[in-house]
Amino acid sequence: MGRLRFYFDGLVHFFVAHSRHGTHSPFVFRLVDEVIYAKRLSGEPRDKVKRLTTRLIDWFQPRTVYMLGNEQPPISRLDFVAVDCGILDKPVSEIKKLWPQLHAGSVLVLSDVYRDNEAKALWQFIKAQPDVTVTIDLFRAGLVFFRLGQAKEDFKIRY
Repeated sequence: MGRLRFYFDGLVHFFVAHSRHGTHSPFVFRLVDEVIYAKRLSGEPRDKVKRLTTRLIDWFQPRTVYMLGNEQPPISRLDFVAVDCGILDKPVSEIKKLWPQLHAGSVLVLSDVYRDNEAKALWQFIKAQPDVTVTIDLFRAGLVFFRLGQAKEDFKIRY
């Protein structure tokens, strides 16, 4: 039954989501146009989410990159965090532990946000946080941005 729900969620996402032309945010339009929809270059990973994560790291040039699931991060500020929702036992509690280390300018990438009910609950929890300003739902991944001076917006983009 879970697999059927996953495919149903994917179908719904396809019909509700927009392309880059459905966005009114210059930041999101540029990100979708130049990073998300950019053609695959040789040497880039074949997996779409890994490729996107690599591109986002190149785009934002964060000082710190942390892959959740590794050991506890040794630093107090996290600029870029990648989370694989498929491997976490208690994703909400693990994200809550990291939350104080996120700041304005941080980027959070979550893969498999529709994998199961717990991953979907994590995605909804993160989108509801007051310090999250922009989220982009790509179905295969969720992108979370903490940007000063930008209105809170949630986007669904075909990917």
